[in-house]
Amino acid sequence: MPRATDQIVLRSPLAWVWLALAGLISAYLVIDMAVRSSPWNAFLVAPWLLLVCWGVWLFQVVPRIEADEREARVYNLLRIIELPWTAVAGVRLRYNIEFSLRAGGVVTAWGGSSRRLHLSIKRRSADDPAEDEAQALQRLHAYAEGDPTVAARRWNIPALAALAVIAAWIAFSLMQTGGIVLPG
Repeated sequence: MPRATDQIVLRSPLAWVWLALAGLISAYLVIDMAVRSSPWNAFLVAPWLLLVCWGVWLFQVVPRIEADEREARVYNLLRIIELPWTAVAGVRLRYNIEFSLRAGGVVTAWGGSSRRLHLSIKRRSADDPAEDEAQALQRLHAYAEGDPTVAARRWNIPALAALAVIAAWIAFSLMQTGGIVLPG
């Protein structure tokens, strides 16, 4: 049986690449505006680019599954679902990993690898990483012990706090510039 310190984290393999790409492009645009125009104009434009980076972070980096011998924690955009293994009836792989709950209902995880729908002839013999991830979760579920408990859902407070800061910055920026100006 895995030890309590053995935690697995399942996330899209390209999540950090997309975030780095969005961050580098945004940083380039802000620096370019600061050099060509003024630092103040760059400061007023920066929250819009930060909002784009926040969106990439929210859709690419945040969705994940963290699992250990006690529970699986599913991060889906703005929600976090804590699933003690005793609350889970089964784990299966459809397109994404799904947790069937003993109390009824299904939790679909956005994080982790997705099943390959179209395998090329060359890659047909290769292992599907989504299958391996689902089997690792099924092994952890098989060792579940204890009294049945319920799943807990909560909001992703750091993501919402970051959105609130960005929204306040955008509101400040719009107040300073007189609002959104449409050409024409």
